[in-house]
Amino acid sequence: MSESADRSQHFPLHVSLRGRSLVFQPLTAACREAILAFAGDLPEQDLLFLDRDIAQPPVVDQWIESVAHGELVTILAWHRDALVGYATLDRGTARWTRHVAELRVVVAETCRGIGLGRCLLELVFETALEAGAKKLVARMTPDQTGAISLFQRLGFQQEALLRDNALDANGLPHDLLVLSYHTEQHAENRCPSCGASVLAPLLLDGAQFCAHCYESRYEELGGGD
Repeated sequence: MSESADRSQHFPLHVSLRGRSLVFQPLTAACREAILAFAGDLPEQDLLFLDRDIAQPPVVDQWIESVAHGELVTILAWHRDALVGYATLDRGTARWTRHVAELRVVVAETCRGIGLGRCLLELVFETALEAGAKKLVARMTPDQTGAISLFQRLGFQQEALLRDNALDANGLPHDLLVLSYHTEQHAENRCPSCGASVLAPLLLDGAQFCAHCYESRYEELGGGD
């Protein structure tokens, strides 16, 4: 089996984080209303600097269409019947940046601090590797300290600070921080089980795995029943 096949995720993917059973799956049209409900529960500050206004039904429809056409990859996280987070991989359309992928992650307030953001980033990271990405980029405002800390813990480094590059809903300017991660500079980050490159291994039963090996081990332990 090829290295790419070894890294491919089996969805739905079941993960337990601090006693919470979570299910991960790709975005589909059936998730439309759940996304709108998720957006309605986010703090206003979280909505200000999203790449798209996910509180607007037409915007969500366009997002779903982009995923269906392969322009974006979005992984959703569910706790019971509620959407509690998502991560998106955007390769863009320019040929000269085909080696670059932008990662974005949003987590509900009720599920912060349990490792959900890290888990979502790991899933889209493996997808980015399969697509041939060599450089990962994340953008956020300097006051998004929680997100900055998460990315930096995973090995991202500050690359640029763009002054007054973002406007909030009130038209006020904000700086934009650009963090980057070069996959070839972190070749030592690999799944102990299969050797596939990972951003941050997932923990299960005291061991670390990539998403594919995690799912296999989870099923062996009876977690998928």
